[in-house]
Amino acid sequence: MALRLSADERGGDQVLVAGQVSVAVASRTLLASFDARVMRGEVVGLVGPNGAGKSTLLRAIMGEWPLAAGQLRIPESVRIAYYRQDLAQVPADETLYDIIAHLRPHWGRGPIQGHLGRFGFSGDLVQRRAGSLSGGERARVALAMMMLSGANLLIFDEPTNHLDVESIEALEDAVAEFDGTVLLVSHDRTLLRALTTRVWILHETRITDFPGSFDEWEATSRERAHAAAVAAAEEEAIRKVKERKQTRRAAPERDRRDADRRRAERAVTETEAEVTAWEERVEAARAALEDPELYLTSDGARRAGELGRELEEARRGLEQAFARWEAATRAAEATVKTPRE
Repeated sequence: MALRLSADERGGDQVLVAGQVSVAVASRTLLASFDARVMRGEVVGLVGPNGAGKSTLLRAIMGEWPLAAGQLRIPESVRIAYYRQDLAQVPADETLYDIIAHLRPHWGRGPIQGHLGRFGFSGDLVQRRAGSLSGGERARVALAMMMLSGANLLIFDEPTNHLDVESIEALEDAVAEFDGTVLLVSHDRTLLRALTTRVWILHETRITDFPGSFDEWEATSRERAHAAAVAAAEEEAIRKVKERKQTRRAAPERDRRDADRRRAERAVTETEAEVTAWEERVEAARAALEDPELYLTSDGARRAGELGRELEEARRGLEQAFARWEAATRAAEATVKTPRE
C-alpha cells in the first residue's frame, strides 16, 4: 500500500477549541466539563477503555452527535477527513472505480485505476462493489479516499483494526510525514508511541490532557502505579504503627521523682516526636504523589520518581523511629514500681 497524506491548505494555528464540553448518551454522561485547545501540527492520541465514549466524542467533533453542554469550535479554514471505525464512509453499493471517480470526476480511467493500484486493487478488482470486500480491503479503500481529501485535520478511529502489518507500517509512515493535525483513537500502543505528541486519557467522564508523547505517558503511568503501591503500603504501615502505639502507651505516671523513670519518659516523648515527624514526611510525600497536576508537567515522571524514593526513605525512617519508640516504651514500663499509698 502506497499511502501519502497531504493537506491542500495550511489552515490556522488553532484547529479545535473545546469549552466546558459534555457528551452524553441518553442519561449516561460520557464526558464532563472538557476544556482543550488543539494546535496545528499536533498528533493527539485519545485513549481510554472500551465504551468510555471516545467514538462518541469524535462524532460530536464532526457535528454528528449533539453536545450535552459546552461548545466545540472549529475554524472555517479547517477541513476534516474522518476514518470511521465501522468503515461506514465507504459506500457499500458502489464499485471501487465509481467511489474514486466521484471524488475525482475530472480524472480519466488511467489515473483512477492507478490510484486504486496503490492500494492493492488492479484489473477487474476495481469493478467490485465495496460491500463484497473484506474488512482489510474496505479499510484500504477508506485510506484511498482519505488520501484524496486534502484535509488538514485527520481523525482516525481505530484505523489498524483491519489492516495487515505492512499496511499499518504504511499508515504510520504517512501520518508521520503529514503536515497537518491528527486526532487518533487507537488501542495500538506501537502506533501511539510512534506518532503522538500529546495524549488525552478519557476515564470516568474526565479527560486528562498529557502534554507529551504516549511513550512519556506510559513512563509517567508506571511511576504513578509504583507510587500508588508504595503509598498503599505506607498507609497500612502507618495504621499498624498507630494501633501499636495505642496498645503500648500506658506507662504509669506515678513516682515522677524517680530519676530513672524521668529519663525513660523523656526518651518516650522524644522518640514519639520522631515518629510524628516521620509520619508527617510520609504523608507529605504521599500527598504530592497523589496530586494529578504532578503528572501533567514536563518533568512529572522525573519528579514522581524522586517523590517515590522520598516516600520509601520516609517509610524506613518511620520504621526505625518506631523501633526506638518501642524500646523507650519498654524501658519506661520496666521502671514502673508498685504505686505508693
